[in-house]
Amino acid sequence: MTGNPPKFWDMIPEAAVHIDALMDLFRRACQRQGWTLCAERGLIGWAEVRCSAGHEFSVRAWDLVSGSRPPEISPSEPWCTKCRKADWVAECLTVLKSVAGAQGVELTATDERDKSGEGHIVFAAKCRKGHHFKATGAEARSRRGDPVDVLCPGCQQAAEFEEGFAKIEAVLRETRSTVVKDYSNAVDVRCRRGHSHTFRVDGRMEREAIRPDFCRPCSELAKFQELSEQAKDLGITVLESQWIAKSRAHRAVCFAGHEFGLIPNKMKRGCPECPPGMYGGAVPPHDVYYVVSGRDVTTGKETVKPGISSGMGYNRLRQHAEDGLTTQHLRIQGLPLGVARALETFVLAGLDREGWLSTRGVEYFPAAALTDVIDLAGEWFTDQPGLSIRPFVVDAGDILEAAGTPGSPDVVDLDVDTAVVFDSDDLRAVAALTR
Repeated sequence: MTGNPPKFWDMIPEAAVHIDALMDLFRRACQRQGWTLCAERGLIGWAEVRCSAGHEFSVRAWDLVSGSRPPEISPSEPWCTKCRKADWVAECLTVLKSVAGAQGVELTATDERDKSGEGHIVFAAKCRKGHHFKATGAEARSRRGDPVDVLCPGCQQAAEFEEGFAKIEAVLRETRSTVVKDYSNAVDVRCRRGHSHTFRVDGRMEREAIRPDFCRPCSELAKFQELSEQAKDLGITVLESQWIAKSRAHRAVCFAGHEFGLIPNKMKRGCPECPPGMYGGAVPPHDVYYVVSGRDVTTGKETVKPGISSGMGYNRLRQHAEDGLTTQHLRIQGLPLGVARALETFVLAGLDREGWLSTRGVEYFPAAALTDVIDLAGEWFTDQPGLSIRPFVVDAGDILEAAGTPGSPDVVDLDVDTAVVFDSDDLRAVAALTR
């Protein structure tokens, strides 16, 4: 090694030579651009300059001499932003006057220029509705470069508010929601299941949020209903009372009576306790439709539950009895393939039209809905060709024995006064309807 490395202060005289050369290059670049240096503040300081058109602005010498295209190489392109944008500003001004004339906006020029630095003139404007505002040529075009539909900000906001409130009215009609309170820029609403929400119209994102699926609890209920329907196709009944998550287990029971955690993302796996190929790989069809009621131990409310099952339906009835739904009002056996699901769908849709809200899940309703449930079931059968309706009394003793609880006579209490059971023999003629 030879000697100590040179110190920074030893290089100052040598650096000064280069700095002077760069500053001289900057001055010659200003001359070629036709600029007048009003105040010079070194290589990295902001120099005040005035272009040949009289525009004053600030520039750093280092930015000019260190650029990829220094002005002494390509002096034809002006470095003054206002000069470079002159044609654009003139074009925008023409568009502004055209738009203002078409929309009846009065423009009065001022000495003020906008903050963009492009040199747009600021106009004092007044629309037909009396709104006073400021306008420039830059505001006469949309983001796509097209002339704006409404120049006045006040009129534009009014149009957006009108569009938003019209959208709210459409959503309220579609979802059967109600208005709780009105504001100048918002509305408090309550969905038909009683969930509160606020619609705002003073922003694009807020207006886009005004859609039929606005209510998150109701959306989760729809997911739960979809889960229940998919599970039924696999012979599985979901015992959970509400949606949890796609990756979380929901309590369920298979057609063989095994209780397990059903994960929506792993629906096709089915029951983990049933070996592959069990029962010949066939899921027993839903051929039983029933209606039970009682005090639901989950909610503590008097509840009616229409549903579907397989075989005689006793396993499902026993599960409902354990949940407090001990009174059986209707049990239709031997339904052809697809009929029970079609009947269930019809009844649930009818209850929804009548305004009945579920107490939990999607198939539990207030006990007061019992009459509508029975009437809807009778209506569906009445509309099916080849079927007749007649009362059919079920022996309560048979139900108790099949339920495996002969010592508990109130587990299944057949309400003979309201019981309407259809003879399965009448249903064979409708089998062709579901094929």
